Amino acid sequence: MKSKNLVSLFVAAIFLVLATTGLLIYFGQGSHIVDHTHAWFGMLFVTAAIFHIVNNWSSLVGYSRNRRTGSLQKELILPILVAIIFAAGIGFDVPVFNKLANAGKNWVRGNKPRPESMPQAKVDSIANAVEVAYASAYSKGDTAALATVMNSKTALLTEAGTLLHGSDVQQNLLKRTTPEVVQTKVTNAEALDDRLIVVRGTLTGATTPSVYTHVLREQDKKWRIVAAQQAYPSVQ
Repeated sequence: MKSKNLVSLFVAAIFLVLATTGLLIYFGQGSHIVDHTHAWFGMLFVTAAIFHIVNNWSSLVGYSRNRRTGSLQKELILPILVAIIFAAGIGFDVPVFNKLANAGKNWVRGNKPRPESMPQAKVDSIANAVEVAYASAYSKGDTAALATVMNSKTALLTEAGTLLHGSDVQQNLLKRTTPEVVQTKVTNAEALDDRLIVVRGTLTGATTPSVYTHVLREQDKKWRIVAAQQAYPSVQ
């Protein structure tokens, strides 16, 4: 098996996948799977490209320099110039490059208006459902139920300024020897977009009542608390 042949075929196969996912992203059809596929195949492409360059180094040098005079070939100037222009244009956010980057999405979307924000009634319903589920799971010490609304990586800033995670809250519930019944009352819920809601409310029934802010995100068609902060009412 010839290594040059194998590397070239790898580059071609990986490029086909990258081209497909890249076009999907450019035209606004990306998704979690498309983004991750593009990222992973991007790393594979870099690896394959390194081997491809090593295998063809002598040819690349021949294309770049005149063997007799040692001067740079004219063919090298255009690729370098294009790379510099695009890198600088994107890096400095030149308007034409900004428009070009969004041209695909705009072309697919056309003149269709952007979807309106989530109705407030739906926002309130989601917020209340999540907060009731959270309070119920916490009061019962049910770590399995708590994990459905607050995963182990959720960041929680306590009244004392201590940063905890969802896993710490679950461990504290397991260590709890006496029941602690809490109730939540939503005072305000605001949708930042179709998958992100900020909830503010009060937590009562605990040792010391407090106010809280929960950030809810829709993950796998289920709303969960992804960040939380608690404070005493006097410092709200």
